[in-house]
Amino acid sequence: MKRLVPLLLVLFAGLVPVALAAKPQALSYPSTWRSWQHVKSMVIPDKANGLYGFHHVYVQPSALAAYKAGKGYPAGATLVVPFYEVQEAGGATVQGPLLKVAVMKRDASATDTGGWRYGAFDAKGQALELDAKAACHTCHEARKDRDFVFSEWAD
Repeated sequence: MKRLVPLLLVLFAGLVPVALAAKPQALSYPSTWRSWQHVKSMVIPDKANGLYGFHHVYVQPSALAAYKAGKGYPAGATLVVPFYEVQEAGGATVQGPLLKVAVMKRDASATDTGGWRYGAFDAKGQALELDAKAACHTCHEARKDRDFVFSEWAD
């Protein structure tokens, strides 16, 4: 019995990493996104639209060449889209407070979402609950020809 307990502990310890690896890791908040390349902005002013807000697209430096080409994103390539409140001020439509931050990260193991993992964070960087396939990838499938990325590089 004394030999069996250490053996069971070794076997169990060996299974823990396998079990953890089988569960998809949650995306972490990419805190340096504001220093990445800003590539596009747009606004959806309709509050009834699920994509309401000012959007700015930022691309991680290691993914910029693929973004410009429209495909070929390397493993780990990350795009970030902060959503800001839409406000009117002095006759202009302007960006208000940060609402949320959406993240796309290239991960070949995410086979049910085209090799991308999706995440969303509140204004404080806390993860929001998200069904990545229903809330994100279903729409992104329309851009399969561009590696599932909507926005495009414009000179």
